Amino acid sequence: MFDDIQVVLDSVSSVLDTEWKDDPRIDVLRLVTRHGDLEWRDGDKSEDELFEMIEKTGVLPKTSQPSIGEMIELLTRLTDAGKKVIMLMCDSTLSGTYATACMAAKDVNKARKSNDVRVVDCKTCSVPIVGIAKCVLEEIEKGTTIDEVEAYANDCVDRTETYFTVDTLEYLHKGGRIGKIGVLFGNIFGIRPIIHTDENGVLEVADKCRSRKKSLKRIIELSCACAPIEEIYVANGGCQEDADNLLNQMKEQFPGVPFMQSKIGSVLAAHLGPGCIGCFVRRRKS
Repeated sequence: MFDDIQVVLDSVSSVLDTEWKDDPRIDVLRLVTRHGDLEWRDGDKSEDELFEMIEKTGVLPKTSQPSIGEMIELLTRLTDAGKKVIMLMCDSTLSGTYATACMAAKDVNKARKSNDVRVVDCKTCSVPIVGIAKCVLEEIEKGTTIDEVEAYANDCVDRTETYFTVDTLEYLHKGGRIGKIGVLFGNIFGIRPIIHTDENGVLEVADKCRSRKKSLKRIIELSCACAPIEEIYVANGGCQEDADNLLNQMKEQFPGVPFMQSKIGSVLAAHLGPGCIGCFVRRRKS
């Protein structure tokens, strides 16, 4: 077994809601959610618990990334154990975790010539990052070098398409995370945007629909248009039935294609709100 390369994910990957959460080849940097006097690490409270707090108080939570000190401590422990490290981080336009990881990696790589930490901007969030990690681990098992692993991870990123919608615009609007889609928020109450991440991981509007039913149908259409598809991912925040239905429809369209499903975790839920649902597909190499 080849075990000289360790994978590090942040919790926005939704890995804590998958079977990979306890894999010894993966370390997880857990982000923090704060609501009033309460503070917890991603994975310690469910999305439903978070939404209940917000409903009772009317106050949206705050979130924060792991500190650079925490990252340096983890990376130092791994490199001291002789590991090379590849960090697969959430979309850099949505979170500062990637930038902090780059600073931490630079610090650790400077500490000793043999240290080798690489950081990949996954340009997406939630469960497709776990999918990339799974593929990376398969490459590592083949004895692939860290240069090849890094290139392969970036290739997986380039072939991953992200589509998601929200059931309420309040969280995106108040959280200040709407970027280019801010033009939608004004006098168009009731519009549900279909949000896509472009090749740089920046949010853009792929379409906009006037009902929940239409928005879910459109997400499936846009995802199917990415065929041929190598893998399918679905994530949700507080709408498991919709997520199951969406996944089943994708499985009907692409029988035999591997899939993964997860919840989005409290950090993403704090910014996207209840009813958020995403479909992510990785295009097959041409």
